[in-house]
Amino acid sequence: MSIKEDAHALVDQLPNDADWDDLVKLLYKKKRITLGMTALEVAQPELTDSDINSILGRIESSSSEPTDMRNTRTYQPGNASTLGMVAGVIAILFSFVFPPIAWIAAPVAFISGVIGLKNKEEKAWVPILLSLVSAIPMMTILLIGDAGLAG
Repeated sequence: MSIKEDAHALVDQLPNDADWDDLVKLLYKKKRITLGMTALEVAQPELTDSDINSILGRIESSSSEPTDMRNTRTYQPGNASTLGMVAGVIAILFSFVFPPIAWIAAPVAFISGVIGLKNKEEKAWVPILLSLVSAIPMMTILLIGDAGLAG
């Protein structure tokens, strides 16, 4: 039997008022689709409606990822938030190792974050947070240095 004949036979099994969901469930039931199925489900001789609903639930939940930096449809690299995130990470990494780099990177991260907030960019708060976190080691170094000079 060709794939066209097989597809026609499957569609003919559906009631007249069937919708696309019914077709997809039938394709899973007949194991014409195995996407999202576990090895145990593939090996089962027959799938119940509950099994099929579980498979469809897993597929739906895996495709509805939260909007974040991995979502390239809404996150646009190269904007102020991205610059701020890079500068913030650099500020944190160099705050103990080579503080002068952090002294430059932290303000860049903070200003970029503020610009990002003003432009209503996603995740614009991240560079501000990174700059503030990098300020903790910088302030510690400055306070220790001042205490050493005063003592």
